[in-house]
Amino acid sequence: MGALTEAGLLAVWEAGLAGDAVRRALVLAAAGGADAASAADLSVGRREAFVLALRERSFGTTFPCAVTCPSCGEELELELTTDDVRAAGPGDGRQVRLDGFEIGFRLITSRDLLAVRDGRADVPATRRNLLGRVVTTATREGRKVTVDELPERVLDALAAELSAQDPQADVLLDLDCANCGHEWASPFDVTTHLWAELDAYARRLLHDVHVLAGAYGWSEDDVLAVSPARRQCYLELVAE
Repeated sequence: MGALTEAGLLAVWEAGLAGDAVRRALVLAAAGGADAASAADLSVGRREAFVLALRERSFGTTFPCAVTCPSCGEELELELTTDDVRAAGPGDGRQVRLDGFEIGFRLITSRDLLAVRDGRADVPATRRNLLGRVVTTATREGRKVTVDELPERVLDALAAELSAQDPQADVLLDLDCANCGHEWASPFDVTTHLWAELDAYARRLLHDVHVLAGAYGWSEDDVLAVSPARRQCYLELVAE
């Protein structure tokens, strides 16, 4: 797939504008090449790989980023590449063993994340519900048990294994502060980053349409048909 046109990027932005974070991620993944009908059933890491592909084609392979050191509060600027935030595909392990428990599981999908959304539920309850959805089998010393019977330490082990088996879903960057030397691991969410870029880009583009439509009577299609370089010249002439 090639890069989206400006009109295409505006259409993606409009489709994701009213959605929550998960639905926006699905919109971006579909634009990045995922099958829209089945994207919600991809593992979160698979979904994010499509989002990363869209980012590469639309805005390039470099991420300008800023992060605040959690130790000294210094704001640090760094430049990442898509290779820095690209993780391996899902692994093959689907079982956790701990304290006599044997847990079979599948990877978390966007459909799971949408299913456990409940503003009234607390974080531990939501986490347990989410992990419960991906458990396929659960036994203790050969006896079947329910998800409700799983102790927190087993759920913690399951959560860690889920992260290990779908690494693109949980990207952590090893950072260090040039000011104080503090080292820490910082999460990187490609969907959040790309949406912020796309939102800013779309609003700038709509501003250009607004100005040139008012000055020359052009339609949106007319404005978008003009190359960005020529469009900038027209905007400068309007501003004179």
